[in-house]
Amino acid sequence: MTAPAQSESFVDDDRVLIQAAQAGDLDAFDQIITRHQSTMIAMLHRFASNRADLEDMVQETFVRAWRALPQWRPDKPFLHWLKRIAANIGLEFCRKHQRSPFSRLVQPTDEWHPLDHIASAVDTTSASNDLASAQFILSHLPPDDRALLTLLHLEHMPLHEIAAHFGWSKVNAKVKAFRARQRLKTILTRHGYTLS
Repeated sequence: MTAPAQSESFVDDDRVLIQAAQAGDLDAFDQIITRHQSTMIAMLHRFASNRADLEDMVQETFVRAWRALPQWRPDKPFLHWLKRIAANIGLEFCRKHQRSPFSRLVQPTDEWHPLDHIASAVDTTSASNDLASAQFILSHLPPDDRALLTLLHLEHMPLHEIAAHFGWSKVNAKVKAFRARQRLKTILTRHGYTLS
């Protein structure tokens, strides 16, 4: 079986499970959770690395998905729909903790700074350090920028879908993305790094 066929099969299996869950089958929804929980954990980990906060956000994602399941349309990819719910929860978390976003992350010392780690990253670095570095950098951005760049560059969601989700025009979304990248570039430049 080819990879595209496997992917189509996965989407079809999702559709069957979702239709069963929409009819009230809790076991089918449990299977949906099992299928997509790790994806939600990976995505929401970018908003908060504290385990308790992360678990709360993942749980809230599936609670909201269950409540909104009647509104899901089969012509839209379920995973993108679920990611939008998670992005809203991540954004709400960031706004709620705006004064000290990612406050439980280890702050940089004179000997080590996450931006240094990213600038000199080679294959020998661990994924968890890269994630902590990305979180630290993103924590310097306003919550809306953080959510936008996370969806666009880390989750690879198309800009038109992000625009539709947040109620922006496509042009407005492009402008917001440009400005968010500029703010990110300013943060990196402030720490002595240049982007090519």
